Amino acid sequence: MDFQGGPQKGDPRADSTFRTVCSALLFLSLFLLTAGPAFADGNIQGRPRVLSGDQLRIGKTEVHLFGLDAPEMDQYCENEYGRPYRCGVMALDELKRMVGPNTISCVPEGVDDQNRVLAVCYVGDMNINSRMVRTGWAVARPAQRPDYAQLESLAKRDKTGIWEFIFQDPELWRSENAPN
Repeated sequence: MDFQGGPQKGDPRADSTFRTVCSALLFLSLFLLTAGPAFADGNIQGRPRVLSGDQLRIGKTEVHLFGLDAPEMDQYCENEYGRPYRCGVMALDELKRMVGPNTISCVPEGVDDQNRVLAVCYVGDMNINSRMVRTGWAVARPAQRPDYAQLESLAKRDKTGIWEFIFQDPELWRSENAPN
């Protein structure tokens, strides 16, 4: 007779309970591995959701690409004939193309006033931040990253990305289009 009150080894109820607990632990482990960013050596790693031309989210962590500023999602640029283009959406599309389905690694540089992590991010060994500036889909912020100024000069010279258009600096555009 069993005086411990629970199923004993060999009892079908014990095997069922054991399988249920193991399954729950396996599910929880997989969830924790895939639900949020991994922090290795202080870096943020994971598959991002691109939010704009200079922002993404890895798990619950919002990251702003450090040293650059991309056009806002509602921001338009014009070609030489005055035809409008949604350059903010075009910058977002370019960042999505660069990231693709890949896992990225972001090296934090600080936190901004909106509590976003400021970071330099990589797909493999490709620096996404410098690539966005070099391809012309973001303007450099030399006060943050002086090395991006030369990349911006090359993009201007080649008339790539937003430098192909007439546009307003994203910072100025935000100040003139801030909600009242």
